[in-house]
Amino acid sequence: MMRARIGFPNPTLRTGLVDWPWNEVTTEDAIRRYSHGCGDGNPLFTDPGYASASRWGGLIAPPGFEWTLGQDCSPQPTAELHEATGRALRGVQLFNAGHEGWFLRPLSAGDRLRRSTVVADVQSKDSEFNGRSVLVTNESRWTDDAGATVAVRRPWYIHVERRAASSDSKYADEALASYTDDELAEIEAAYDAEFVRGSQTLYYEDVTPGEELPTMVKGPLTITDLINFFMGAGWYGYGFPALRLAHENRKRLRGFYSRNEFNAWDTIMRIHWDTAAARQIGVQATYDIGPVRWAWLVHYCTNFVGDDGWVLRVRGEFRRFNYIGDTTWIRGTVKSKRIDPDAGPVIELALSGVNQRGVENIRGDATLMVPSRRSGAIAVPAPETCAPPAPARWR
Repeated sequence: MMRARIGFPNPTLRTGLVDWPWNEVTTEDAIRRYSHGCGDGNPLFTDPGYASASRWGGLIAPPGFEWTLGQDCSPQPTAELHEATGRALRGVQLFNAGHEGWFLRPLSAGDRLRRSTVVADVQSKDSEFNGRSVLVTNESRWTDDAGATVAVRRPWYIHVERRAASSDSKYADEALASYTDDELAEIEAAYDAEFVRGSQTLYYEDVTPGEELPTMVKGPLTITDLINFFMGAGWYGYGFPALRLAHENRKRLRGFYSRNEFNAWDTIMRIHWDTAAARQIGVQATYDIGPVRWAWLVHYCTNFVGDDGWVLRVRGEFRRFNYIGDTTWIRGTVKSKRIDPDAGPVIELALSGVNQRGVENIRGDATLMVPSRRSGAIAVPAPETCAPPAPARWR
C-alpha cells in the first residue's frame, strides 16, 4: 500500500488540525529564532548590521530553515487510491533514520514558499533493532513565487513494530550519560574554541583533500535544548496544538495520541521528553528528533565555509539514538574538490558525530560551494540541476 503512494503524500505523516506552516513568511525574527534553536549564533543569521556588510547585503537564513515555511501544494491521490492505501503502515512505530537536503539559494526577509511533499521510495528490510522493518523515503520540494526550486529535502524513516524496552534490546547496554567536572570543562573549552570562519573568505585554491577540519561539540543535550529547537523550527509536519485544539486534533489523529501517567491523552511525540513513553516503544530513554542532529551538521558546514561560500547539500545518517544527556563531537575531513559543471568550484566533506561513549551517532557528507581566485564569487542561486530529480510519478 505504501509503494502505491509513491508520488503522493505519505499517509503516516498526516498533519491533522494543523495544516499551516510554522512561518508563513520569512522574517528576521524567525531566522534568528531558528538559528538560536540550533545553538547557532552566527551573526550572518542573527545580526542584521553584520549581515548587511556581507556579500548577501542583509540577514539570510541557514540551510534547513525552509522546513519552517511553505503552503502545502502536494499532489493528492484520487479518492479510490486514498481509500485503498490510507492505512498503509498505520499503527507501526517509525523512527527518522536520516536526512539529505539540497539548497539552491538562501532565504531572506519577505520570502514565501510553496511546498510539495510525497513518498519517493519504499524498501523492506531486516532491522537489528526490531526485526522486520520498512524504509520509507519522503521528499519535500520548496518553490518560490516564480516556480523556481529553492530547496529539496529527502528524509527517510524506519517503520518497526512497537515493543517495550527489554534487556535483549540492541541498545540495552548503552549507559546513560554522566559527567565529571573535568569532562564538562573539556566540553566548555570546545565551545569556547568553536571555529567560525565568518568574513575570512575560504578560496577553492586553499583547500587540500584529506585535510582534517575543526571539531564542534553539541551537548550535553537537555530537554531545554529540545524545546528551543521546537520553538525555532516548529513541530516538523505533525503539529500538536494545545488544550481544546489538542482535543480537536485527536479527533483527526487518534493514532498520534496515547494515555499518559494520568490516564489522560497526550501526543506520542512525548517519547522525546517522557522516559516512560520512550520505553513503551522500545527505547531506554528520551532522545532527540532526527532534524536536530542533521541541523548540527549544517551548522558545522556553515561555520566552516564562511560568509562568502554556500552549503549546497548535506546528508546525515542517524546511526544511534542521541539520548537526552548525550554529547556529540562533530568532525569533518575534506574528501575531494572539483569544478562542477553546474555549481562551479565545490568541495566535498566527510562528516561524523561521535558521542561520549565513543560511538558514532551520525555519519554524513556535504557539498560546499566556494569562491575561487581564478573564477571569482560563487553563483547563487545554483542551477536546478544541482538538486535531484523528482520521483517519476510526480514528474
